[in-house]
Amino acid sequence: MDFRPDPGLDAFREEVRQFLKHSLPADLRVTPTFSRSKPQAVARWQKVLHARGWGAPYWPKEHGGTGWTMQQILVFDEECVAAGAPTLDGMVHKLLGPVLNNFATPEQKAAHLPAFFNGERLWCQGFSEPGSGSDLASLRTRAELKHDDNGDHYIVNGQKIWTSHGHESDWIFLLVRTDASAKKQAGITFLLADMKTPGITVRPIRSIDDAHHLNETFFDNVRVPVANRIGEEGAGWAITKFLLNNEHATTADLPMLKHYLRQFDVLADTPLMGGGRLRDRPEFALKLARLQAEVTAVGMFVQRVAALEMAHHPMAQPMGSMLKVRATELQQRITEAHVEALGDHGAVAYPNPAEEGEANNESLPMHGLARGLANEMFFRRASTIYGGTSEVQRGIVARLLFGL
Repeated sequence: MDFRPDPGLDAFREEVRQFLKHSLPADLRVTPTFSRSKPQAVARWQKVLHARGWGAPYWPKEHGGTGWTMQQILVFDEECVAAGAPTLDGMVHKLLGPVLNNFATPEQKAAHLPAFFNGERLWCQGFSEPGSGSDLASLRTRAELKHDDNGDHYIVNGQKIWTSHGHESDWIFLLVRTDASAKKQAGITFLLADMKTPGITVRPIRSIDDAHHLNETFFDNVRVPVANRIGEEGAGWAITKFLLNNEHATTADLPMLKHYLRQFDVLADTPLMGGGRLRDRPEFALKLARLQAEVTAVGMFVQRVAALEMAHHPMAQPMGSMLKVRATELQQRITEAHVEALGDHGAVAYPNPAEEGEANNESLPMHGLARGLANEMFFRRASTIYGGTSEVQRGIVARLLFGL
């Protein structure tokens, strides 16, 4: 493919920068992080984007989106991260939204899409279960169809785990088993449920980064109207494959990788307490140079996968899996390098910027620069697990490229 710069893309980047400069409220600017921003910030920023006509930057025009190319989307994401814009609700932007656009009825779209565009409804995902992570088709949460005077509905019982932002979400999209006698992939159905429905209980999971963004979600005789089923009963697996195969190029999280690299570059030039800079140390300079080269290589890989996706090329899926492995492993290495660069205080002294307490000691070296780096390093241990483990991705490559 052609890696020469696109002059039109440069103009688009400048347009995005000017928009962020003039339209991103100062009180919404945050230190970029892996996690979805606070609900109030997500809602406000979504409204700003919607007013500009950019409320669905990842969707085609026929579905109310911007119709941007994958290259434009990557530029938009990169500039938003660089400007400190709130993280959007990726659950609906990148996962549920395309499902609704392609499989929902007109009534379902009318019920959910306006609330999304206006920032009035946040979503979470109910896929993984205890014992059903990488083997998603083995899920056991069941839904039994019932008929009564109040209409047709499902009674849902079971448990989901690793429900990101479930405690802050208004609705959940989930997979349930509606036919225990069918082949495990054939008996799965895709439902939408209001998180305020009686019988839904959310319990926090404190992750290794000491943050609360993960949860367990329990369903105890939860009533879900049949009108909230997407597609036909038993079609959930086909819908899920569509959902998981969307936009492999974004799985690399290239904007955050570039942000991490900028942070590492600043650390390299920060004066040390004993004098000098980290950049002056040959072993550090070598590590920085290698990481710069790897981020550049991943950036080119992203462009290649994006081009394959735009052409609907069958190689997009195996190449996307390869990209996911390489990029997430790089996320881990570069955040580990951050903590190593902070020295003895690296893993314990620099909490997330959103947290307060005695640990926020401004007398520590590189206090303002380093806050949140250790949290990022701890969380990125999960990068090679969520979104399909590295083992699963390697299996996809082996099957699609080598027939194994």
